[in-house]
Amino acid sequence: MKQNYTVRHGALEGVEAFLAVARHRNFRRAAADVGVTPSAVSQAVRALEARLGAALFVRTTRSVGLTEPG
Repeated sequence: MKQNYTVRHGALEGVEAFLAVARHRNFRRAAADVGVTPSAVSQAVRALEARLGAALFVRTTRSVGLTEPG
């Protein structure tokens, strides 16, 4: 069963999610890699972006790419 990302990785504050998405360039594959749902990865990345005050990814319906800060 997939775990809630915040509970499982709260101390990492989205860094593991960010690294997985950056590596796979895909939220679904990143989620499978870290063992959580794509929604949990998306929420963790959004929270990290909010904390940093910068978008880390350019998201389209077909791809995910890194921004300059990302």
